[in-house]
Amino acid sequence: MNQESYSDIEIPADILENWQGLIEHIAEITSIPISLVMRLQSHEIEVCVTNTHIDNPYQVGDREALNGELLCEAVIDSQQELLVPNMLRDLHWCNNPDVKLGVIAYCGLPLNWPTGKPFGTLCMLDIKDNSYTLPQRELLQLFKKMVEASLTILYQQYVLEQKVKQRTAELERVNHKLSKTLDLHAAAEQTIQLQKYRNILTGLPNINQLEKHFNDHILTSANKTALLHLRITNLTHIRNNLGLLCSQYITQYVADKLRLLYSKGVYVALLSDDCFALLYRQDNNDFMPTIMVIIDDILELLDMKVAFQEHRISLTYCVGASVYPDNSRSFLELMNNTSVSTSQCQLNNKSYQFFDAVMKTDLMDRFQIESQLYNALENDELSLHYQPFFDVANNQLIGSEALLRWHNPLLGYVAPDKFIAIAEQSGMMVEIGYFVLRSAIQQLARWQQVHNEAFFIAVNLSPLQLQDKELVNKIQDLLETYNVSANSLEIEITENVFLGDQDGALQILQDIDALGIRIALDDFGTGYSSLSYIQRFPFSSVKIDRSFIASLATSELNQHLVKAIISMATAFNLKVVAEGIEDATQASFIKNAGGHIYQGYFFGRPVGADEFTRLYVNPLSLLVN
Repeated sequence: MNQESYSDIEIPADILENWQGLIEHIAEITSIPISLVMRLQSHEIEVCVTNTHIDNPYQVGDREALNGELLCEAVIDSQQELLVPNMLRDLHWCNNPDVKLGVIAYCGLPLNWPTGKPFGTLCMLDIKDNSYTLPQRELLQLFKKMVEASLTILYQQYVLEQKVKQRTAELERVNHKLSKTLDLHAAAEQTIQLQKYRNILTGLPNINQLEKHFNDHILTSANKTALLHLRITNLTHIRNNLGLLCSQYITQYVADKLRLLYSKGVYVALLSDDCFALLYRQDNNDFMPTIMVIIDDILELLDMKVAFQEHRISLTYCVGASVYPDNSRSFLELMNNTSVSTSQCQLNNKSYQFFDAVMKTDLMDRFQIESQLYNALENDELSLHYQPFFDVANNQLIGSEALLRWHNPLLGYVAPDKFIAIAEQSGMMVEIGYFVLRSAIQQLARWQQVHNEAFFIAVNLSPLQLQDKELVNKIQDLLETYNVSANSLEIEITENVFLGDQDGALQILQDIDALGIRIALDDFGTGYSSLSYIQRFPFSSVKIDRSFIASLATSELNQHLVKAIISMATAFNLKVVAEGIEDATQASFIKNAGGHIYQGYFFGRPVGADEFTRLYVNPLSLLVN
């Protein structure tokens, strides 16, 4: 079948309406203003479906001549995803026609007929710089599969129609073949209907059938209904390591397990190879207790290793839930809210999570922070502030802690507790962590020229950095590059680094200690294993958590705890840093209790390097008044 005959296939109104819902859904979930389905014609490409966002300049029917310079042409020719964060900064795309419409960011995927011939593209466009997060791109991949499933049905219908025409002509000459031809036609129609509403691999209803079931049975009912999303979070990792057959086996395995819930009145559908949807409609007064029983059943069904060939595979998963009509009164919005709760569940490493409105706002805020953070280093938006350490014995400046700060043109000042966890979870903290190390050591070299070699800087290391086998070599190279002695650097870690491979973390910390670098345990006293850690790991100091210091004046218990921590640490020959000191009373208590180092607003707030130099490093201002 040539390209011209493909272009003759008309897209039915119900499919266009379905595609319209999908791209509106993309724009809503990702907060990206423009989503398009583009269709390839013989010498042009045409806007087939477009969302209704106010910033979307494209209209259905808009066409552009194929001239070898269009983004969509590049996607179709390469048959790969194309991601252009900013066309204005890309020499290849800066003169693209979309730029004239105010569009500068593009992420597109090819759409093909089931024969492999190109249909067009599915794309997200933005009017501002956008590097597109992995969840946004995975969402586009999911909707690509849905659109191509529709194309498969259309193609089969087209082929069937051609066959019917051919058979009709033959029937005029050979009437005795009528019965057989009608039977074949009916069988083909049945196959098309099955593919339209069922997943071929598992036989479960797909998203089209799920929506139909919802509209037919849930919208017409006064009962509450729970929609659950079960996501197999490590299926992509399994497919990458053990292959497609293994991942398909896992999908079938989970489908078979979930069918056991039919007896409880649960409707099960497959949204993608790693995401299942479950509907439960209230049939008694114990709605929420029953939902919790169903969730517990799901977790129990999957809490076992899956045998595949010679492998035994553990599944990781999470369950998000939302309730109709409490959380939404439409299918698409309920799906969106349930997906939000699943994503939040996965981010927080929880087994299940119910939706609330704040969660949706938080997730959108997270996506915005994550998208801006990707370019923060490149755009010089990150910097270090420094908070001084003072010797308890003589009130002299002895060092400082390097603290990461971020100021973004769009978001303004972003507090560390807002972005550091996101940087950790997205993997960006490794690169950012080395920026902090390099900047702090470079600044340390400058200050030691003015102050003395005893002056040190403390730098926080993330758990991700401690997984890097080259960490010690990189630190050593930085010390040698800037001619800084190892004992002038202190590494601060929290108990989070021990939640994974303790033996690996111990080896790296021992190698760091062997260089002569100080190692401090931060937030001491808040973790249940703090004592075991200071016995096993090569710490040189501990930092009393600020929560104990803040309530010294009002909590006799905390006074005893702080004294006990200082006494115990001293017995282990460890220095004790009291962080969060805000007044003279707290400072006096730490001194009388035998603490060694002050840190807190009473002695100095975190400031930039130049301000720190003016206030503290100048020899005339080393003493605290």
